Amino acid sequence: MAEMNEMEKLAYEYQLLQAQAQLLAQNLELLTLGRNEFQAVKETLEELKKVEGEKPEILVPVGAGSFLKARIEDKENAIVSVGAGYAVEKSLDDAITYLDARIKEYDEAIAKTQEALRKLEGQLGELAQKAQELQQRQAMGFSVKK
Repeated sequence: MAEMNEMEKLAYEYQLLQAQAQLLAQNLELLTLGRNEFQAVKETLEELKKVEGEKPEILVPVGAGSFLKARIEDKENAIVSVGAGYAVEKSLDDAITYLDARIKEYDEAIAKTQEALRKLEGQLGELAQKAQELQQRQAMGFSVKK
């Protein structure tokens, strides 16, 4: 009977760790999406620096795969989101530097989340092994009465 309680305890711990691992995996996906968005903006600004002409023409997405033609009035500055619904105007170089710093923050958060996920996966493996050993002990101790 005590072994059954131990098995239930292992199953409960396993479920808790699985739920934590699922949350970390979702968080990792969101972090990766955020990082990729900042990377795309950075690359766009870097390419804008290379464009010849005073007011280059661009396509502005308006949704559903549709675009409008537009001209960039000021290709020396960009308005960059700094969080909490605020944005500031920065020179392209300053904006790229800012985006680099944000990308680095995302990379660090991604690395920490991946490490935490690896630890949880290790703990899940240990719990699964303990449960298997407990099942084997129970199977060995089980005898059929005639």
